Amino acid sequence: MKAKKPKPTEPTALDKLSASFVKAFQNDFENFGIEAIEKLREQNPAKYAEIASRLIAVVEPKLEGFEGCRSPRDLGIALLKSVHINEYEITEDMIAEALKCNDNFIDALQAIRAAAEGAMQ
Repeated sequence: MKAKKPKPTEPTALDKLSASFVKAFQNDFENFGIEAIEKLREQNPAKYAEIASRLIAVVEPKLEGFEGCRSPRDLGIALLKSVHINEYEITEDMIAEALKCNDNFIDALQAIRAAAEGAMQ
């Protein structure tokens, strides 16, 4: 297990610069924000869309692990990555096998549940 880096007690130069920039940007937005956004949208719709998509990507939390799975293929990849298989070495056959194993695992869990429900009656 890797030792964790101790957190610095003072902000780094980058932290200070970032905080200063965000503060200045916030002040600027409070004074000119709506008008600047409207002007950008009218004069450069492509840049407006690019900025909007970047902001959405920052605001939307990236789902890690199984929460981010949107398809069986995603699930298979997440299962394989959970046992530390390099994502770039994963093949379609490996994904199919992982999904079969997961189906068997779910079947076993459902059997446990069914047995427990039977024992409770």
